[in-house]
Amino acid sequence: MERREQRFLRAHRDPPRDPLGRLLEEKVPEDLARLLRGAFVRAFALVFEKGEGVIRRAGRQERREAAYEERYRAAAARRDRRSLRAFPAAARAAGRGSAALAGAAGVGLGLLGVGLPDIPLFTAVLLKSLRETAVSFGYSGDGPEERLFTLRLIAAALSHGEELERRNAALDRFIRDGAWPEAPDEPAQIRETAERLSRSMLHWKFLQGIPLAGAAGGAWDAVCLRRVQRYACIKYQRRFLTEWARG
Repeated sequence: MERREQRFLRAHRDPPRDPLGRLLEEKVPEDLARLLRGAFVRAFALVFEKGEGVIRRAGRQERREAAYEERYRAAAARRDRRSLRAFPAAARAAGRGSAALAGAAGVGLGLLGVGLPDIPLFTAVLLKSLRETAVSFGYSGDGPEERLFTLRLIAAALSHGEELERRNAALDRFIRDGAWPEAPDEPAQIRETAERLSRSMLHWKFLQGIPLAGAAGGAWDAVCLRRVQRYACIKYQRRFLTEWARG
């Protein structure tokens, strides 16, 4: 887990070299970033307010919780490396369907030249995927602290350099202490995460709004989701192992 985390941090130490992004930079309308950020803010608020039940059903949460309990009993009985490896393996398997769904939806809408309107769907798939990862390690994803962990995890996964290091360290402090050092402010964190998402996806969502060519932009949905999934698996595994070590 430590090696995978260090590889992730090294891989995203510098912003990606994006020739297409630089080419599109001059063509992106000035107000697109604001519109994209606002769309993510509304999508997060909508899913958190009204979509919890849908995410539970779509992610087959009860079945995943039962599978987690079975893995945990086996790990507690065997106390070996193989049984502990079953948890991240289950989390990776759980995320494959969401990545495929995000990619198919993004490409399909991109062929039609639909960019911003797919933000609620992408956000719902992203949160469903993170819920599946959380449940694979025994975390429900419910409640203010867990939603804050999810939002901060997304923001960290899409950051680079010192910002990534800072956000990663903040998540580790929560994992170590079991609480946030400050009172959670969910609306502020939603805005912060929406800003990070909009910056990461700006050029691609602009491209997705162009019929046919937008398929390439839509494919970025799956790339972005897989990156967040990889990071989420690392951090939830750290939470799980930290609690496991405490007994």
